[in-house]
Amino acid sequence: MQMSLDGIVEGENGDGSWMNTTDPENWADLFEMLQTVDLVLAGRVMWPDYSKHWKEMLTSPTAPPDEVKYARIAEKTQHIVFSKTITDAGWNNAKIVSSDIVEEVKKLKQLPGKDIVTYGGARFASTLIDSGLVDEYRLCVVGAIVTKGKSIFNGLTKKSTLELIDAKKLKSGLLIVRYGNSST
Repeated sequence: MQMSLDGIVEGENGDGSWMNTTDPENWADLFEMLQTVDLVLAGRVMWPDYSKHWKEMLTSPTAPPDEVKYARIAEKTQHIVFSKTITDAGWNNAKIVSSDIVEEVKKLKQLPGKDIVTYGGARFASTLIDSGLVDEYRLCVVGAIVTKGKSIFNGLTKKSTLELIDAKKLKSGLLIVRYGNSST
């Protein structure tokens, strides 16, 4: 998940102009991480834009190569969308789950398989964080101060102690940090 230096993951009115979506090192790191993933979790708010964008990248003749590569991975990876209002995920690799997020994710974590990842949205990620369900954070810190928008840390009620797993400074100035949740 890309994040500004001040913790914003989505600027006001969905602004993401401050994000770096073209860094080849960031893409390479993401593709390496995705080799260990077989399930993507998404929230109701993020899902429509996420699925629309990545489906479009599968057929767009002008799509950037790294976005096409991610779209092909996403198309083959199972997605679970948590929503009480969406009834059709609109993508054959996704299913809608309307049951309790916390209880369902606890069950999913007990199943055999690879890692589970979420890219958000912010409120969905906050729910997972506050419920103690996040084992590892992979944050791509962008050298920008956005000041207003959504943060995955807004509204948290429980403190967590994290342990640094890795930090990489990319040539573009992006910083990829990985923290493990020592309480899980």
